[in-house]
Amino acid sequence: MRDFTLAAYRGYVEAIKERYPTILRFDEYFLADPKPASFCLLKHDVDRRPRHALRMALLERDLDVRSTYYFRAKPHTFIPEVMRQIHSLGHEIGYHYESLSDTGGDLNAASSAFAETLQKFRDIVPVRTVAFHGRPLSRYDNRLLVRRLRQQGAFEPMDLLGDANEDIDYADILYLSDTGRTWDSEKHKLRDRVNSRVQANILTGDDLLTHIRYHPHPRLILLTHPERWSHNPLDWIIQALKDGMTNLTKALVRNFRPAENAKSGISRATPTSR
Repeated sequence: MRDFTLAAYRGYVEAIKERYPTILRFDEYFLADPKPASFCLLKHDVDRRPRHALRMALLERDLDVRSTYYFRAKPHTFIPEVMRQIHSLGHEIGYHYESLSDTGGDLNAASSAFAETLQKFRDIVPVRTVAFHGRPLSRYDNRLLVRRLRQQGAFEPMDLLGDANEDIDYADILYLSDTGRTWDSEKHKLRDRVNSRVQANILTGDDLLTHIRYHPHPRLILLTHPERWSHNPLDWIIQALKDGMTNLTKALVRNFRPAENAKSGISRATPTSR
């Protein structure tokens, strides 16, 4: 079956349901005490084309699965009607923040923008978790923002359960991501990495399906970008071309971008994810 289609995604989720009795949203994971010994979290970063996210959410609803959708606050993505519909299906909506990139690395301005945008989300749906957007063409690592908020004691009063990237110990979790239109953990991924001891030789959709069915690691986080998962052949071709151009741009960025930093002086820690 051709990868990066909704039909392929249905196959992955059906296989996950067979092997993982516990499939959680991120808010449910943070609230779980103790954490289950085996689980799968389905994470969706809605970077653009939010109606693709709605199609994916409807598919998951049909399979009786709930997941988490992290929306950017950009006009082409922040569509209240779509966010409400996805939330009504039982899925979690989170804030996919990129305030540090938006403010040119100014952490003070980014902190204010983060709080304001979080409230903008909450005027539409409940939001209890966040996840940073990698912005591969930006020199600024948005993860620094939550670290700054914590240093200032400003994160906890926001009534957030946690950051999907910063507040999960990935050491014994298999983290798989479609970033770069590949399942390879290195190729075309600038910031989408985690500190995990768990490795799997997954390069294609067939590899992914085989792994889930026959060699599943007991703890799995699967990240997808709904824009990439097509519902017809023409859309698949167009998106494949876009992803190819993006990967070429990333290759240039990887070679020529200066060191990432921010104006506040917070040092960059070891990356955890996207």
